[in-house]
Amino acid sequence: MDDQDKDRIALRIASIAKTKLASVVRVLLEKLQQDKQNRVAIYYILEGVLQQDTGGLEMRLVKKIISLASEQMRETQEATNEVKVAASNMLVTLASCYFDDVMYELHCHLKPPKLPEEFILVTLGNLSSAYALDCIPFVEMTLNAMFSMLELVNDSRLRQAFCGVLEQWSRAVRLFLANWEKCPFPRVGELRLCNHFLPVYSHVTSNWLTCEEPELKQAIIKALGPMMSLLLHKEEYQDQIFEQISWLLEQYKESTDGFHITKSLSQLLEVSGEYKIPLPGGKFQAICSALHNQLCSQAKLLSMENHTKLVYCIVQLARSSPDDLIAFLHSQLKIENEVVRVASLNLLRAIVDADLPETRLKKFLIVKAVKSTFSDQNATAEGITITHVCHLYPCR
Repeated sequence: MDDQDKDRIALRIASIAKTKLASVVRVLLEKLQQDKQNRVAIYYILEGVLQQDTGGLEMRLVKKIISLASEQMRETQEATNEVKVAASNMLVTLASCYFDDVMYELHCHLKPPKLPEEFILVTLGNLSSAYALDCIPFVEMTLNAMFSMLELVNDSRLRQAFCGVLEQWSRAVRLFLANWEKCPFPRVGELRLCNHFLPVYSHVTSNWLTCEEPELKQAIIKALGPMMSLLLHKEEYQDQIFEQISWLLEQYKESTDGFHITKSLSQLLEVSGEYKIPLPGGKFQAICSALHNQLCSQAKLLSMENHTKLVYCIVQLARSSPDDLIAFLHSQLKIENEVVRVASLNLLRAIVDADLPETRLKKFLIVKAVKSTFSDQNATAEGITITHVCHLYPCR
């Protein structure tokens, strides 16, 4: 069948399930056990059925669905990755009504010394993305279980899966800290939640940063940003967090685009700017230089999303240290290189457009930086940017 026929059949079965849910689910479970060739399609149909109200299903049937999907996710020989992905997606859908039951099943396979299968971790990460606030009561249990196994994890793919969980669960905790009043359970202490991430963060940064596999390195980079931004809330962790900025910036040299590096930096800088946590002087300058170099580089073409995120990082730096940032951009305008000067002027314009409380009183410094280019007879390419900035901040 083509995809359109499969979609029509899936919709028809989901329609039947509105009045005969239990019967349809039983038939699909039976097919999953018998028809190994079409498991992916059957899971797709079952996922569609479970997207409707499943609150009336017997718990015995719910547990059978969870058990079967979990078993097929963990098959190392017979099940293909496509089947495992389909089973994982179906469990995430089922968790909308039976979150605790799905989570319990996954935790049954997070028991050292036996390492979990990759898709147990993949599903844990996906659950956190889909139901971030529901994961909060399980943070301590999940991270403690993961930390107890990290010493045993040597396989690159499994390390990637662990990083995926750390990335998504860090995001979930940050979301909770910003929206805790909407949660049905008592507020968990901010610092207590941060404490659970420190051991796994320390292990990853102490033991995994020397890896050479590009896929694993990218997974580490994607996990570092959310964890660093979370741990930065606690003052006694800040020096340890700042130490890894240099490693993160070094990755720009090896990356063809660097979007995930920039994204991780942006998460760290958001917290630094929002909570007025000053970056050490040397680190601040290093970040400014690295971001500016990325915008000026002619050796590689930046993606639009990376360019946007790089500018966003500069704006975040303006929140934490506006004087230092404007001074840095002023120094770049003195360099007789058109690309460097255009990039610097565009960044000054971005700061102006952001209209930050921290920079509204800095108009004199910004105008001074821009006026320094007026005497240059070769500054034709910068004209529009100069006019724009001076229009917003007229010289007095």
